[in-house]
Formats: sequence, C-alpha cells, structure tokens
Amino acid sequence: MRERLSERENWQEEAGERGLTAEQAFAAIMEEHLRDTSFAGVPKPADLAGIYGTGTGGRPHGIRPDYSISNPETGRRVFVEINRQRAAGNAHERACKYMMPGILNAMRQAGNQPADVIPMWWVFTNGVAADPRYVQEIMFWFQGIEGNVLLWSDGRGELTEHFEQFIRPMLG
Repeated sequence: MRERLSERENWQEEAGERGLTAEQAFAAIMEEHLRDTSFAGVPKPADLAGIYGTGTGGRPHGIRPDYSISNPETGRRVFVEINRQRAAGNAHERACKYMMPGILNAMRQAGNQPADVIPMWWVFTNGVAADPRYVQEIMFWFQGIEGNVLLWSDGRGELTEHFEQFIRPMLG
C-alpha cells in the first residue's frame, strides 16, 4: 500500500506552486498600480499570525492571508485571499474561514476598520473563477458583499479596476 501511495502524483505540491504563481502575479500588478500612491502592499502579512494564541514551542498560532493593502495616511488595511484552483477542489470553501466572527473581528482590529466593513478581498482565479458551478456557489455565498469578491481571469485591467471601485474606498 505504501508503495502505491508513493507512486501517486503529488497534486498538493503542484497546486501550491500554481497558487504561488497566482499570488506573485497579483502582487506584481498591485505593486505597479500602487507605485505612485501612499498605499502599501505586503505579501503574507503577519498581522493575524497569532490571533489564536501560541502553538507548539511558543510560536504564534493564527492565519496569514496572501496579501494586504494599507493606507498609511488613515491606518486602514484590507487583507487579500487569492484562491487559484482548477475546476475541482475545495479552496473556495476554505476561503470562507475569513467570514467567521472571530476572524472578522481580528481583521477589523488589525485593519483599523469600523464594524460595518469586511476588510477582506477574495480573488478567485483559474478554473474556480470560470466553471459555472463554482461561480454559482461563490456568488451565492457572498451575496450582499459582491464588491469584496473578484472572479479574476488574470487581466491587469480587471484587477486594478475592481480595486479602484470596491477596495480603495475601504482604505479611506
């Protein structure tokens, strides 16, 4: 049995590499877009790394979103989760953890945001953003906060336009 398992393709490693590529593409576009502004983008921000307390060996136990965008003038911040998956999987379901009340409160506090703001930008790309089944699920789940969600097909313009219309106002 162990031999058969070792011969199987390691889809997690491949998915991780593709996910990292999507995160890097997002970061490159946003950094260029924000270059002449006072806004700052940070990959893998540590603001929420210890929200659950400490883990083994005293290390922080928490979460690290893929990116954050902050406005130093207002002290406001928005966190970003970039989910890239083929038209199969559950990455889009795991993204919903950011809607849990405790996590939302921690994000609001870290992001200097008022109670009525959801300081998260979910960016879905690849198959999950194109397959009608996943699109239908995602848009149903995020009813009422559609501006916090982007089904991104990797275009620079659609990413920056969405930021300007929906995310930048949260930064004050």
